[in-house]
Amino acid sequence: MTAAPKKEGVLETLLGGYRHTQLVHVAAKLGLADQLALRPQTASDLARAVGADADALHRVLRALASLGIFGQDADGKFCLTDEGQRLRSDVPDSMRSAAITYGEPWWWGAWGGLYGSVRTGATAFDAVHGVDLFSYLSRDPEASSLFDGIMHVMTTREAAAIAARYDFSGTRRLLDIGGGHGALAAAILRANPQMTGMIFDRPSVVELARERLGGLGIADRCEVVPGDFFVSVPGGADIVTLKDIIHDWDDERALAILRNTRSAMAGAGRLLLVERLIPPGNAPSYGKLVDVAMLVLTGGRERTEDEYRALLTSAGFTTRRVVPVSGETSIIEAEPA
Repeated sequence: MTAAPKKEGVLETLLGGYRHTQLVHVAAKLGLADQLALRPQTASDLARAVGADADALHRVLRALASLGIFGQDADGKFCLTDEGQRLRSDVPDSMRSAAITYGEPWWWGAWGGLYGSVRTGATAFDAVHGVDLFSYLSRDPEASSLFDGIMHVMTTREAAAIAARYDFSGTRRLLDIGGGHGALAAAILRANPQMTGMIFDRPSVVELARERLGGLGIADRCEVVPGDFFVSVPGGADIVTLKDIIHDWDDERALAILRNTRSAMAGAGRLLLVERLIPPGNAPSYGKLVDVAMLVLTGGRERTEDEYRALLTSAGFTTRRVVPVSGETSIIEAEPA
């Protein structure tokens, strides 16, 4: 009697994760989901369309079908599953930019430096590439476009919930620091027609933001200003938002951003930090994994509620309340002390 195959354990699954990442990366980079959105196709058809070796591509497609990303029918044609749809470039919740980025040498190589980070406390990305992540992105337009695409999709997912969960009535002017391509500002301004806004971000980012504001429906109510939040922050806003910004930085640089924000607020207004809060205990926590990503990529960190309160106090703010948004993400509302 043949013994049943041993079920793969948690450790085996985790150790094999590199295979999954690279398989999905290749599928995304070749644009296989976009091709399969047209019609089911054989590996040979797809290979001709994307410029790949038919036999090698068939092996990759077969492996991805076993993971539920694609499907394969009795005639050997491959098709999209619900998960595979998310690798298309033309869907609102597209994961294609993330799938390409996570397998690219500049990102993949930085994660290979985690051991060094744990030994020294230094940021792996800086050690591997000789520059910090944001300097690297400023020099590599393709990498920057991929990274900005990830941030845009991530913010778009949460923006409507933020606009719904927080009461913006009575607010006249919004400043979104590090606002990227405008997803958060657009959601808030669309839900609050009395408001105008400003997006403040790196010069290379705001150029794309200007292009997208029309499509987001807020071009006539939102200006875009380039700058460096380590130098200064524009004033004049009733509410200032910092979404997924402070976690990118260590305490010293996080305080520099918050103190510049405090100076710009001139004793009035509200600050909304939108961040993941690290929960206690050993339950599965996405934030704890992102925290390690910050160690690898930026030198920043995810923080507990108490740690954010302490940062805000040091920067001259008083924390008023914490408003849960979704999962581990919350709005930390503060005002000048």
